[in-house]
Amino acid sequence: MNQIVNGVLTIVSGLRQKERREFFARLVTSGILTQDEQDILVIESRRKAPTRPLDEFIKEMKKKGRL
Repeated sequence: MNQIVNGVLTIVSGLRQKERREFFARLVTSGILTQDEQDILVIESRRKAPTRPLDEFIKEMKKKGRL
């Protein structure tokens, strides 16, 4: 199993950014992944994303009428 995972990772890492996005989008929409597995993909993809204070977010949502 480890060899399969490593093989897939090698293939995916060789894809262009647009191809990787399409691959993951199709993987998610195909129904192959469980909801938990989809959540893990989202969490990992956003792990290094910039953050902002909660107060700032709440203020923005109120301004947009979402809170």
